[in-house]
Amino acid sequence: MAEFAQTLVNGLTVGTLYSLVALGLTIIYGVMNLANFAQGEFAMIGGFAAFFLIQAGIPYPLAVVIAFAAAGIIGLIIHLLANYPLRQSEPINMMLSSLGVSLFLVNLAQYLFSPTPQVVESPLSGKSLNFFGIFVSQQRLLIAFVSIVLCVVTYLLLEYTRFGRAVRAASLDPDTAVIYGVPTKKISFLTFVLGVALTGVAGALVAPVYYVYPTMGISLTLKAFVVVVLGGMGNVVGAIAGGLVIGLIESLAGGYISTGFQDAIVFAVLFLVLVFRPEGILTKVQGEKV
Repeated sequence: MAEFAQTLVNGLTVGTLYSLVALGLTIIYGVMNLANFAQGEFAMIGGFAAFFLIQAGIPYPLAVVIAFAAAGIIGLIIHLLANYPLRQSEPINMMLSSLGVSLFLVNLAQYLFSPTPQVVESPLSGKSLNFFGIFVSQQRLLIAFVSIVLCVVTYLLLEYTRFGRAVRAASLDPDTAVIYGVPTKKISFLTFVLGVALTGVAGALVAPVYYVYPTMGISLTLKAFVVVVLGGMGNVVGAIAGGLVIGLIESLAGGYISTGFQDAIVFAVLFLVLVFRPEGILTKVQGEKV
Protein backbone atom coordinates (compact mmCIF):
# COMPACT_ATOMS: atom_id res chain seq x y z
CA MET A 1 0.00 0.00 0.00
CA ALA A 2 2.83 2.38 0.85
CA GLU A 3 4.49 1.57 -2.48
CA PHE A 4 1.27 2.37 -4.35
CA ALA A 5 0.88 5.65 -2.47
CA GLN A 6 4.50 6.52 -3.27
CA THR A 7 3.84 5.86 -6.95
CA LEU A 8 0.74 8.07 -6.92
CA VAL A 9 2.60 10.93 -5.25
CA ASN A 10 5.45 10.68 -7.77
CA GLY A 11 2.95 10.71 -10.62
CA LEU A 12 1.08 13.73 -9.31
CA THR A 13 4.25 15.77 -8.80
CA VAL A 14 5.49 15.17 -12.34
CA GLY A 15 1.94 15.58 -13.61
CA THR A 16 1.76 19.15 -12.32
CA LEU A 17 4.87 19.92 -14.38
CA TYR A 18 3.25 18.45 -17.50
CA SER A 19 0.15 20.52 -16.77
CA LEU A 20 2.20 23.72 -16.68
CA VAL A 21 3.93 23.02 -20.00
CA ALA A 22 0.69 21.89 -21.63
CA LEU A 23 -1.12 24.97 -20.32
CA GLY A 24 1.32 27.20 -22.17
CA LEU A 25 0.91 25.10 -25.31
CA THR A 26 -2.88 25.08 -25.21
CA ILE A 27 -3.38 28.83 -24.75
CA ILE A 28 -1.06 29.45 -27.71
CA TYR A 29 -3.10 27.03 -29.79
CA GLY A 30 -6.38 28.52 -28.61
CA VAL A 31 -5.55 32.05 -29.80
CA MET A 32 -3.10 31.50 -32.66
CA ASN A 33 -4.23 28.06 -33.88
CA LEU A 34 -0.54 27.15 -33.61
CA ALA A 35 0.67 23.71 -32.58
CA ASN A 36 3.98 24.98 -31.24
CA PHE A 37 6.61 22.25 -31.74
CA ALA A 38 9.20 24.51 -30.11
CA GLN A 39 7.32 24.64 -26.80
CA GLY A 40 9.72 22.37 -24.92
CA GLU A 41 12.74 24.33 -26.08
CA PHE A 42 11.60 27.20 -23.89
CA ALA A 43 11.92 24.84 -20.92
CA MET A 44 15.51 24.33 -22.06
CA ILE A 45 15.96 28.11 -22.23
CA GLY A 46 14.57 28.48 -18.71
CA GLY A 47 16.81 25.68 -17.45
CA PHE A 48 19.97 27.17 -18.92
CA ALA A 49 19.00 30.64 -17.70
CA ALA A 50 18.68 29.26 -14.17
CA PHE A 51 22.00 27.42 -14.52
CA PHE A 52 24.01 30.47 -15.57
CA LEU A 53 22.28 32.78 -13.10
CA ILE A 54 23.05 30.46 -10.21
CA GLN A 55 26.65 30.17 -11.46
CA ALA A 56 26.78 33.98 -11.29
CA GLY A 57 25.64 33.94 -7.66
CA ILE A 58 21.95 34.72 -8.16
CA PRO A 59 19.72 32.94 -5.57
CA TYR A 60 17.68 30.10 -7.01
CA PRO A 61 14.22 31.66 -6.39
CA LEU A 62 15.25 34.85 -8.21
CA ALA A 63 16.80 32.75 -10.99
CA VAL A 64 13.43 31.06 -11.55
CA VAL A 65 11.71 34.45 -11.86
CA ILE A 66 14.35 35.71 -14.29
CA ALA A 67 14.04 32.46 -16.29
CA PHE A 68 10.33 33.26 -16.68
CA ALA A 69 11.22 36.68 -18.08
CA ALA A 70 14.05 35.35 -20.27
CA ALA A 71 11.82 32.73 -21.90
CA GLY A 72 9.14 35.37 -22.48
CA ILE A 73 11.56 37.85 -24.08
CA ILE A 74 13.10 35.22 -26.36
CA GLY A 75 9.58 34.06 -27.18
CA LEU A 76 8.62 37.59 -28.20
CA ILE A 77 11.63 37.79 -30.52
CA ILE A 78 10.84 34.41 -32.06
CA HIS A 79 7.19 35.37 -32.49
CA LEU A 80 8.23 38.51 -34.37
CA LEU A 81 10.66 36.63 -36.62
CA ALA A 82 9.02 33.25 -37.14
CA ASN A 83 5.28 33.49 -36.43
CA TYR A 84 4.01 37.01 -37.09
CA PRO A 85 5.13 37.14 -40.75
CA LEU A 86 3.08 33.97 -41.39
CA ARG A 87 -0.08 35.11 -39.62
CA GLN A 88 -2.11 35.34 -42.85
CA SER A 89 -0.97 31.98 -44.20
CA GLU A 90 -2.23 28.48 -43.55
CA PRO A 91 -1.79 27.17 -39.96
CA ILE A 92 0.49 24.40 -41.20
CA ASN A 93 3.04 27.03 -42.27
CA MET A 94 3.34 28.36 -38.72
CA MET A 95 3.48 24.81 -37.41
CA LEU A 96 6.39 24.00 -39.73
CA SER A 97 8.02 27.27 -38.75
CA SER A 98 7.82 26.25 -35.09
CA LEU A 99 9.46 22.94 -35.97
CA GLY A 100 12.28 24.88 -37.62
CA VAL A 101 12.58 27.06 -34.51
CA SER A 102 12.85 23.92 -32.38
CA LEU A 103 15.69 22.52 -34.47
CA PHE A 104 17.45 25.90 -34.52
CA LEU A 105 17.27 26.37 -30.75
CA VAL A 106 18.47 22.83 -30.00
CA ASN A 107 21.44 23.10 -32.36
CA LEU A 108 22.28 26.61 -31.16
CA ALA A 109 22.27 25.40 -27.55
CA GLN A 110 24.50 22.46 -28.46
CA TYR A 111 26.94 24.83 -30.17
CA LEU A 112 26.96 27.37 -27.33
CA PHE A 113 26.73 25.12 -24.27
CA SER A 114 27.76 21.61 -25.49
CA PRO A 115 25.48 18.54 -25.22
CA THR A 116 26.82 17.67 -21.76
CA PRO A 117 24.09 17.77 -19.07
CA GLN A 118 24.67 20.55 -16.54
CA VAL A 119 23.87 20.26 -12.85
CA VAL A 120 21.64 23.03 -11.49
CA GLU A 121 21.96 23.51 -7.76
CA SER A 122 18.91 24.34 -5.69
CA PRO A 123 18.73 24.92 -1.92
CA LEU A 124 16.33 21.97 -1.86
CA SER A 125 18.53 19.56 -3.84
CA GLY A 126 19.06 16.25 -2.03
CA LYS A 127 16.48 17.03 0.66
CA SER A 128 13.30 15.04 1.14
CA LEU A 129 10.35 14.81 3.49
CA ASN A 130 8.76 11.72 4.96
CA PHE A 131 4.94 11.67 5.12
CA PHE A 132 3.84 8.44 6.83
CA GLY A 133 6.43 6.40 4.97
CA ILE A 134 6.08 8.28 1.67
CA PHE A 135 9.27 10.07 0.67
CA VAL A 136 9.00 13.19 -1.47
CA SER A 137 11.96 15.31 -2.45
CA GLN A 138 11.57 18.94 -1.48
CA GLN A 139 12.45 20.04 -5.02
CA ARG A 140 9.57 17.97 -6.39
CA LEU A 141 7.26 19.51 -3.82
CA LEU A 142 8.42 22.94 -5.00
CA ILE A 143 7.73 21.93 -8.61
CA ALA A 144 4.22 20.80 -7.69
CA PHE A 145 3.48 23.89 -5.59
CA VAL A 146 4.71 26.45 -8.12
CA SER A 147 3.09 24.61 -11.03
CA ILE A 148 -0.28 24.47 -9.26
CA VAL A 149 -0.10 28.14 -8.29
CA LEU A 150 0.78 29.21 -11.85
CA CYS A 151 -1.95 27.02 -13.35
CA VAL A 152 -4.56 28.46 -10.99
CA VAL A 153 -3.39 32.04 -11.53
CA THR A 154 -3.43 31.57 -15.32
CA TYR A 155 -6.91 30.05 -15.19
CA LEU A 156 -8.22 32.94 -13.10
CA LEU A 157 -6.50 35.41 -15.42
CA LEU A 158 -8.24 33.90 -18.44
CA GLU A 159 -11.63 33.53 -16.78
CA TYR A 160 -12.10 36.70 -14.74
CA THR A 161 -10.05 39.53 -16.24
CA ARG A 162 -10.44 41.86 -19.19
CA PHE A 163 -7.36 40.29 -20.76
CA GLY A 164 -8.92 36.85 -20.37
CA ARG A 165 -12.15 37.96 -22.04
CA ALA A 166 -10.12 39.37 -24.92
CA VAL A 167 -8.20 36.10 -25.22
CA ARG A 168 -11.44 34.09 -25.32
CA ALA A 169 -12.94 36.43 -27.90
CA ALA A 170 -9.83 36.20 -30.08
CA SER A 171 -9.84 32.41 -29.85
CA LEU A 172 -13.53 32.03 -30.69
CA ASP A 173 -13.89 34.49 -33.59
CA PRO A 174 -10.96 36.84 -34.27
CA ASP A 175 -12.73 38.70 -37.09
CA THR A 176 -15.76 39.56 -34.93
CA ALA A 177 -13.46 40.37 -32.01
CA VAL A 178 -11.71 43.01 -34.14
CA ILE A 179 -15.07 44.61 -34.93
CA TYR A 180 -15.73 44.93 -31.20
CA GLY A 181 -12.38 46.57 -30.60
CA VAL A 182 -10.34 43.61 -29.37
CA PRO A 183 -6.67 44.11 -30.38
CA THR A 184 -6.19 40.58 -31.67
CA LYS A 185 -2.60 41.17 -32.84
CA LYS A 186 -1.59 42.41 -29.40
CA ILE A 187 -3.45 39.54 -27.77
CA SER A 188 -1.62 36.98 -29.91
CA PHE A 189 1.72 38.53 -28.92
CA LEU A 190 0.88 38.51 -25.21
CA THR A 191 -0.56 35.01 -25.33
CA PHE A 192 2.52 33.57 -27.04
CA VAL A 193 4.83 35.31 -24.57
CA LEU A 194 2.78 34.05 -21.60
CA GLY A 195 2.62 30.51 -22.98
CA VAL A 196 6.37 30.15 -23.51
CA ALA A 197 7.24 31.98 -20.28
CA LEU A 198 5.24 29.42 -18.28
CA THR A 199 7.27 26.70 -19.94
CA GLY A 200 10.47 28.59 -19.10
CA VAL A 201 9.53 28.41 -15.43
CA ALA A 202 8.91 24.68 -15.82
CA GLY A 203 12.43 24.26 -17.18
CA ALA A 204 14.00 26.20 -14.31
CA LEU A 205 12.02 24.15 -11.79
CA VAL A 206 12.82 20.72 -13.23
CA ALA A 207 16.51 21.43 -13.95
CA PRO A 208 17.74 20.52 -10.43
CA VAL A 209 15.99 17.14 -10.73
CA TYR A 210 16.82 16.07 -14.30
CA TYR A 211 19.74 18.40 -15.14
CA VAL A 212 19.70 20.80 -18.10
CA TYR A 213 20.89 19.97 -21.63
CA PRO A 214 20.02 21.12 -25.19
CA THR A 215 17.59 18.32 -26.03
CA MET A 216 15.70 18.29 -22.72
CA GLY A 217 12.69 20.04 -24.28
CA ILE A 218 11.96 17.39 -26.91
CA SER A 219 10.43 14.94 -24.45
CA LEU A 220 8.48 17.72 -22.73
CA THR A 221 7.05 18.87 -26.06
CA LEU A 222 5.87 15.35 -26.91
CA LYS A 223 4.34 14.84 -23.47
CA ALA A 224 2.66 18.25 -23.66
CA PHE A 225 1.02 17.32 -26.97
CA VAL A 226 -0.25 14.09 -25.44
CA VAL A 227 -1.68 16.07 -22.52
CA VAL A 228 -3.30 18.67 -24.77
CA VAL A 229 -4.89 16.05 -27.03
CA LEU A 230 -6.11 14.13 -23.97
CA GLY A 231 -7.68 17.20 -22.39
CA GLY A 232 -8.94 18.72 -25.63
CA MET A 233 -7.03 21.10 -27.89
CA GLY A 234 -7.39 24.65 -26.58
CA ASN A 235 -9.07 23.54 -23.35
CA VAL A 236 -7.33 25.11 -20.33
CA VAL A 237 -8.98 22.92 -17.70
CA GLY A 238 -8.35 19.89 -19.90
CA ALA A 239 -4.63 20.73 -20.10
CA ILE A 240 -4.34 20.92 -16.32
CA ALA A 241 -6.31 17.73 -15.71
CA GLY A 242 -4.63 15.91 -18.59
CA GLY A 243 -1.18 16.66 -17.18
CA LEU A 244 -2.10 15.00 -13.89
CA VAL A 245 -3.56 11.99 -15.68
CA ILE A 246 -0.48 11.49 -17.86
CA GLY A 247 1.79 11.90 -14.84
CA LEU A 248 -0.12 9.18 -13.00
CA ILE A 249 -0.15 6.85 -16.02
CA GLU A 250 3.59 7.32 -16.50
CA SER A 251 4.35 6.71 -12.83
CA LEU A 252 2.12 3.62 -12.58
CA ALA A 253 3.61 2.21 -15.78
CA GLY A 254 7.12 2.71 -14.47
CA GLY A 255 6.30 1.31 -11.04
CA TYR A 256 4.31 -1.76 -12.02
CA ILE A 257 5.36 -2.61 -15.58
CA SER A 258 8.75 -1.21 -16.60
CA THR A 259 10.37 2.19 -16.87
CA GLY A 260 11.34 1.20 -20.40
CA PHE A 261 7.67 1.08 -21.37
CA GLN A 262 6.62 4.39 -19.81
CA ASP A 263 6.70 6.41 -23.01
CA ALA A 264 5.20 3.58 -25.05
CA ILE A 265 2.20 3.37 -22.72
CA VAL A 266 1.74 7.16 -22.69
CA PHE A 267 1.69 7.26 -26.49
CA ALA A 268 -0.63 4.25 -26.57
CA VAL A 269 -3.04 6.36 -24.52
CA LEU A 270 -2.64 9.12 -27.12
CA PHE A 271 -3.49 6.65 -29.89
CA LEU A 272 -6.59 5.43 -28.09
CA VAL A 273 -7.81 8.97 -27.44
CA LEU A 274 -7.31 9.93 -31.09
CA VAL A 275 -9.22 6.86 -32.23
CA PHE A 276 -12.13 6.85 -29.79
CA ARG A 277 -12.43 10.47 -28.61
CA PRO A 278 -10.38 12.83 -30.83
CA GLU A 279 -12.01 15.92 -29.29
CA GLY A 280 -10.42 15.04 -25.94
CA ILE A 281 -11.66 13.55 -22.68
CA LEU A 282 -12.89 16.92 -21.42
CA THR A 283 -15.09 18.56 -24.04
CA LYS A 284 -14.92 22.30 -24.49
CA VAL A 285 -17.33 24.32 -22.39
CA GLN A 286 -19.88 26.14 -24.57
CA GLY A 287 -17.71 25.65 -27.63
CA GLU A 288 -14.86 27.69 -26.18
CA LYS A 289 -11.30 27.17 -27.31
CA VAL A 290 -9.71 28.81 -24.32
